[in-house]
Amino acid sequence: MSDQLASVQQEYFRTARSGRLLKFCGVLLFLSFAVWTIHHLNIPIERLLGIFGRVGDIFFNRMMPPDMAYATQPSILYRVLETIEMTFLGAFAGTMIAIFVSWFAAWNVTPNKRFIYPLGRGILVLARSVPVLIWGMLLVAILGFGPMAGVIALTLLTIGFAGKLMSEQIEAIDMGPVEAMRATGAGPTRVFIFSVVPQVKPAWIGIAIYNWDSIFRASTILGFVGAGGLGIYLRMNIQELEYENAMGVITMIIGLVIISEVTSHYLRGRFYRE
Repeated sequence: MSDQLASVQQEYFRTARSGRLLKFCGVLLFLSFAVWTIHHLNIPIERLLGIFGRVGDIFFNRMMPPDMAYATQPSILYRVLETIEMTFLGAFAGTMIAIFVSWFAAWNVTPNKRFIYPLGRGILVLARSVPVLIWGMLLVAILGFGPMAGVIALTLLTIGFAGKLMSEQIEAIDMGPVEAMRATGAGPTRVFIFSVVPQVKPAWIGIAIYNWDSIFRASTILGFVGAGGLGIYLRMNIQELEYENAMGVITMIIGLVIISEVTSHYLRGRFYRE
C-alpha cells in the first residue's frame, strides 16, 4: 500500500514538474518573441522613455484649458444630436438584422446547414473584418458626405459585433425544447420564435445594450472621414492646430461617453432586476 502511495506521489510530482517546465518554456518563448518583435519593428525604446514629457508639454501647454465656449456652439451641439441619432439608428437597424443573421449562423438551429449557415457566417465575417472607419470611408465614397454613410457603417459594425455574440448564445441553448417542437412538426420559424428566443432573450437584451454603448464611441470619430457626427470638428481643429478648441470637443466627447456608460449601466441593472 505504501509502495502504491509513493508511486502515485512520484507520478504527481513528475506531472507537476512537467507542467511548470512547459509554463516556463511558454513564458520564455513569449518574451523572446516580444524582444524580437521590438527589434524587427525598429521601435526606439529610448524615445519611448521620453514620450511622457512631450505628451505632458502638449497637453498642459497647448491643449489646456479646453475652450468650452467653442465646444458649446449651436453648430457643434447640432453635431452632438446628429451623433446620438446616428448611434440610435445604427444600433436599432443593426440589431434587427443581427437577430436574423445570428439565427442563420447558429449551427444547431440554422434553417439550412448547407447553404444558409455559410451565408450567415459569411455575413458575420465580412462585417467584422472591416473596421468601422474603413466602412465609413467606403460608404462616403459611394454615398457622399453625411450621416447616412455613418448610420450604415454603424449598422454593419452592429451586425458583426452583436450578430456573433447572439449566434454564440443560440449555440449554447438547451436543445430539449427545440427537439420537442420539431417532433410536433413545427417549422424552423416557429421553432426559433417559441423555443430559441425565450432562452436567449435575456442575454440578447444585454448584448444589445452593450452594443449601443460600444458603437456610441465609434460614432464620435466617424466624422474624421466625413460620415457625419461630431468627429468632423475634432479633425478640423487638429489639422488647424487649434488644440484648445480640439480639447473642448474632446471634453464634449468624454462627457457623452460618460452619459452613455451611465445609461447603459442603468439599463442593464434595471433589466436584470426585473
